[in-house]
Amino acid sequence: MQSKSLSTADMVKWAAAIERRGLTDLALPLLDVLQVWGFVGAQGLWMLAPFLGQRLAPLATMLEQPELLQQFRQHLAEGVTQ
Repeated sequence: MQSKSLSTADMVKWAAAIERRGLTDLALPLLDVLQVWGFVGAQGLWMLAPFLGQRLAPLATMLEQPELLQQFRQHLAEGVTQ
């Protein structure tokens, strides 16, 4: 398992990647749904880590820490308005 810390730079990278792919309009409401799942959803992602690698570890970390998920959502929303 990866360290449970996530830097602002990591969140900005994820937000930029989502924006480049044109998925921001899909990602914002999806984050609202994922927030409801919180800890349970994070544990599901951690269980999938052996099959998917550590690519989803930042998302799992954000789901475990609602304040990080909210910060990430803000980064995405700010990218849309710029």
